Amino acid sequence: MPFKGEPAESPTWIPEPFQTAWNHGTAGMVRMLRRSKTARRIDPGRRLGMAYERLDLFTDDGVRLDAWWVHPSPDAPRSDGLVAVMHHHYGGQKATMLPWIHYFWRLGIPTLSFDARGHADSDPTPSGRGSFWKRRDDVHAAIAEAKRRGARKILGFGQSQGAATLVMALGHACPKELVGVVLDSGPAPDMGSAAWGLAGNMLGKHRKDRLARALLAGRILPGTDPFQYPFVLWSGLLRLTRVPLLWIHGDLDQVIERRWSRGWYRPLRRLSGGRWTELMIPGGDHVRTLQADPGRVEAAMDTFLAALPT
Repeated sequence: MPFKGEPAESPTWIPEPFQTAWNHGTAGMVRMLRRSKTARRIDPGRRLGMAYERLDLFTDDGVRLDAWWVHPSPDAPRSDGLVAVMHHHYGGQKATMLPWIHYFWRLGIPTLSFDARGHADSDPTPSGRGSFWKRRDDVHAAIAEAKRRGARKILGFGQSQGAATLVMALGHACPKELVGVVLDSGPAPDMGSAAWGLAGNMLGKHRKDRLARALLAGRILPGTDPFQYPFVLWSGLLRLTRVPLLWIHGDLDQVIERRWSRGWYRPLRRLSGGRWTELMIPGGDHVRTLQADPGRVEAAMDTFLAALPT
């Protein structure tokens, strides 16, 4: 987790209402830690009948990542060497990507998804290696495995702040095989917005308590390298203007608000020469755009994939 230290109750000397607000944040931290570190015991085969392999990836900084390689449907046309490398949202895990994995499976596109460091069945985050831009090694390890398995074309897919890590990895070490990028529900343009959104998500029913949200966001920021974040993210996005990119966002997203992500999309789209496109999903919540309107999202994805370079 990006916040430093263990979740702790408020000291008794802190006056109310700060004690209550602080303790709401601590409870949110505990829930997030429990949810992100507990692997969901579902898999592509049991839930959806997809053939898959479970494998270990090893990053250059020594982290073992638990991953799935999902084979395409035998009834689908061949993907011509295209592989989707997928990064889940912060606090999620590869199992949360199953709706998208199934979409690619039906198209005949193999996928490589993994539990990010510190999540689910992957190794804990090494000290000092937890900020979003330092997690790039996770993506690099996944791309290396996809290439080892014969990928001739790579589609990067990221959700929320997983999209931020994906952008940072692909923008600063862009593999020649990269043909497109899909960003769902994010990323936030700066770490302040990201911390505010993450704090609201962690607080749940207390998200409207602005004092609790501000205190929790302040506890998140120190472990995120907030000054490096925008530089690495925006420079990565700038480099990716040379690559087709589809940005998908729901209008009900309260974790990373659509207007925040438009902060990077609008100015950089003009530099993409028409390569970047967007899709807004009415009724779409955070990282649930596909579930909110499968027909609209799949139609846009089909169009996007059909136009990728061969």
